[in-house]
Amino acid sequence: MKLPGILVALLLFLAPLPVADEVDAYIQAEMKTQQIPGLALAVARHGRLVKVQGYGVADLDNDVPVTPDTVFELASITKQFTASLIMMLVEDQKLRLDDKLSSFLVDPPDAWKAITIYQLLTHTAGLAPLGDDFKSMVWRTSVSTADLYAAARNDPMGSAPGAAWSYSDVGYFLLGMVIEKVTGQRYQDVLSQRILEPLNMTSSRMLDHLRPLKHLAKGYTVRADPAANGARSVVNIRRVVNVELAPHYGLFSTVKDLAKWDAALYTEKPLKQASLEQMWTPARMNNGSARPYGFGWELSQKHGHKVVGHSGLTGTYILRVRDMGLTVIVLTNLGAWTGGRSTGANARKIAADIAELLGPELKREPMSDRDPEVTSKVRALVGGLREGALDRSLVSPELAKALSAEMDGIRRYFTRFGTVESVVLLDRFDNAGERVFVYRLASSSTSRIFEVRVGPGGTFTYFEPED
Repeated sequence: MKLPGILVALLLFLAPLPVADEVDAYIQAEMKTQQIPGLALAVARHGRLVKVQGYGVADLDNDVPVTPDTVFELASITKQFTASLIMMLVEDQKLRLDDKLSSFLVDPPDAWKAITIYQLLTHTAGLAPLGDDFKSMVWRTSVSTADLYAAARNDPMGSAPGAAWSYSDVGYFLLGMVIEKVTGQRYQDVLSQRILEPLNMTSSRMLDHLRPLKHLAKGYTVRADPAANGARSVVNIRRVVNVELAPHYGLFSTVKDLAKWDAALYTEKPLKQASLEQMWTPARMNNGSARPYGFGWELSQKHGHKVVGHSGLTGTYILRVRDMGLTVIVLTNLGAWTGGRSTGANARKIAADIAELLGPELKREPMSDRDPEVTSKVRALVGGLREGALDRSLVSPELAKALSAEMDGIRRYFTRFGTVESVVLLDRFDNAGERVFVYRLASSSTSRIFEVRVGPGGTFTYFEPED
């Protein structure tokens, strides 16, 4: 029998955590599997911190252990803070979501003149996607806002504004410029005054490699070593570029400070609940189609429970199961480069697995497949991608364009994955006019969970691994 949501939330709040050894044993095993040097965990229920702990090593050179006060580079988790500052300006009536970006910039390219603040927030502005952005940038140890703006202006557009969804750091960099233009202050000062200081997030600050930062974890990545027959080992990752304006990735923080942020999201400060609801609404394109991304938050569901979260390339993730009042924050020091030359921690998987330990109703188990034709199409799509071929009859024009642009990498991904031996349905729900299916795809050696969205026309509009 399915319990009412409010009762589930109450039972979850009152119930004790699983035996500590169960969570700890899972984390230690996952750290070993993923080769993660250090990890910090925070678990909160309805804004109340109920577990916080460090595991492993923050600095391999000096054997410094991770503690709840260890500072990590959050990377793209920063985007939700930038989006929140924009929404505060909206609340202050200093900005509107339909305002044109061009009105806040000096000499913007003609291609940008139709872009709105909403499209920047939702990655629907058509700007250069991650990995193809700031292409003309000559990277030095110190990069000014003017340098980044000049490089962004030279990037070709990926699509017309509002025509497609494409994750873009450029968009959130430009939002930082908008914040500075509207407030007349530096981004980091606005962030401190509006969020960090009121919430007493004393261990958090923006990127500044010139100033020492106490309890900072060193960064690492996993890379194949040609001298050791391709064995994958942990090596230093050196992120030493000082960027003047980094609203797309530059926040450093701790699990304890992020737990304070989580608690504030249950209140009317620093943001009203109505603003948060806007931030947790799927992005809409010009044609009315939607994508599971809000304003700086990824959106999903698990068996009817609404989940919001976000990852960082440095091996970080924050996950919130809204109706359960459950939050899991995982910060690691195992990151990756955007170019794909190395791999980092799958912090999203760790956060999701811990959430399932704490909330059994979230656990995804095989379910009856009432749509075998969709499952058959998934098999066909994956089979083609493994061969470097795309059956365009299965996907929307927008998804076809996105998959085609990344075909070499996708083919390599599925080649390593192996022949798909099973496609098992784990969840199904309707969202923003589309049907959403969650599958576990398994080969003889591995498995991954994929989310697939089917539009009104019956073609796939979204196809991505969850973990």
